[in-house]
Amino acid sequence: MKVYTHYKSIEEFNVGYRWRTLLQFGSSWDVIGSVVMMNPGSANYKYGSNCWIEDKPTLDCLRSFDYNGDKEEKWFEFNADATMGCVAELFAQYYGVPNQKDLQGVIQIFNLFYLREQKLGNALAKNRELTFFKQINDSIFEQDIAALKQPVYLGFGALARSSDFREKALCFFHEAIENHNAKYLNEDFDKNTFTHPLRLMRYIKNKPEGIAKCQQFCSNSVTQVVN
Repeated sequence: MKVYTHYKSIEEFNVGYRWRTLLQFGSSWDVIGSVVMMNPGSANYKYGSNCWIEDKPTLDCLRSFDYNGDKEEKWFEFNADATMGCVAELFAQYYGVPNQKDLQGVIQIFNLFYLREQKLGNALAKNRELTFFKQINDSIFEQDIAALKQPVYLGFGALARSSDFREKALCFFHEAIENHNAKYLNEDFDKNTFTHPLRLMRYIKNKPEGIAKCQQFCSNSVTQVVN
């Protein structure tokens, strides 16, 4: 798995934001799924902030994922964090392959907000304090909605209930159900847990709740599969 992304550092405030993150497997650049989570976490540069993608064949593929206004932004390769590994594991299960190394294509990662910070509480506090992030988040969000491709896994957890992010979560929810065949979701927004991939594939993976949620996503049905 390779991780490609745009990233900008705002030195004045010692923060940064990561957007248009792609998990790429094998030799294919076809989109094989999308996941929506809370905010970017601990993943960081693989080769440093001064080493961006310059290989033309790779860059040409990455440019096809650019948003309006991103054509001058650099693409970087990042190290994967634990959550990205869990996303890959979930989609390997969805596609019925032995492990993530057998996947071919791109899983897109989207977020409800884009300030990069591993600790959610700190990220929320900084996002509220640094009001300029609202414009950044909103401009990316509009293009995220248009870029979704199925299967879509919604894993933004409790932020779905937050007054700051409920509206965006609802937009992703309706888009997933109405345009991307997400039948594993309950049509009542508030009856969904939107379990984060790290929790799903690590902390509750072998518990009845986790097994049921994985089965529902992989079978694209709210009904649990009985073996």
